[in-house]
Amino acid sequence: MIDLHCDTICSIWKSDGEKNLVENNFSIDSRKLRDGSVRGQCFALFTPMYNYVPEKHRDKTPWDIICDMHRTFLSEISRAGIPQMLKVSDLADGNVHAILTTEEGACIEGNISRLSVLREWGVKIFGLTWNWENELGYPNSKDPELMSKGLKEKGIEAVEECSRLGIIVDVSHLSDRGFWDVAAHSKLPFVATHSNSRSVTGVTRNLTDEMLCCIADHGGVAGLNLCPAFLHDETAEREEDSESRIEDMVRHVLHAYRTAGEDVLAIGTDFDGIKGKLEIPSPDRFHLLHDALEKNGMKSSVLDKMWYKNAERVFLSAEV
Repeated sequence: MIDLHCDTICSIWKSDGEKNLVENNFSIDSRKLRDGSVRGQCFALFTPMYNYVPEKHRDKTPWDIICDMHRTFLSEISRAGIPQMLKVSDLADGNVHAILTTEEGACIEGNISRLSVLREWGVKIFGLTWNWENELGYPNSKDPELMSKGLKEKGIEAVEECSRLGIIVDVSHLSDRGFWDVAAHSKLPFVATHSNSRSVTGVTRNLTDEMLCCIADHGGVAGLNLCPAFLHDETAEREEDSESRIEDMVRHVLHAYRTAGEDVLAIGTDFDGIKGKLEIPSPDRFHLLHDALEKNGMKSSVLDKMWYKNAERVFLSAEV
């Protein structure tokens, strides 16, 4: 399996040394990855902003924070004995590999030249926004006005520079208009690392059918997100009480398959960035979804594409 998104490194960074990647009570650690036969785990360097920044790090700039988090990433994968994937061919040895990505484009502070630094780190996917406006564009929102705002000039520059450098652009969390700007300016396949179907669950963080088809037409993928709210829009009094159910995952996967085809399917769990009662709480339980999709008639060749082949294809298309 290749998982296109988790927030484990940020969770470890926030723990100030109390947690590590070898073994923890998070969804992701080295044992769970190996038990789940994970070939590639994307670790997002999520750059928190505003009140999401821990008190002890409030004096740091977004660039300071992502540099700090990158050091955590390198230290943790070394400690866990997990090599970083620099080329797709690295995955051929059958061992689990760490794939470096980012989330929240404010990390570069509008300095497009810093994308070259991220490329030197081995970053494979660059997320333009999280839930805040930044120098590049506007976030996904329930506010139609925000959703109608596209990429800023710096955002278009960032997409074009990512294409030049071989970094894949991630549209998860981006405004609807921003999505279409990426489609217009990216010369590489682009992805939604952790977004589901808006037709199945009508929350704005999910993708419309037109978006799913557009991603497929550009050779990209959309990773299945296990967040309860994006699977079935349950409104629980507490986020921790909402349920992430396999039956809802199946509905989203089958809809994306029937709408945009088998080449758009991928996995982007959002592990350690979501809360709730998770029927699949860690990678070593992903066989349950595989079994459920088989029972619903999905062929093994399609499942192989969703599990890893489609993601491999996208990463390979960006190698320069």
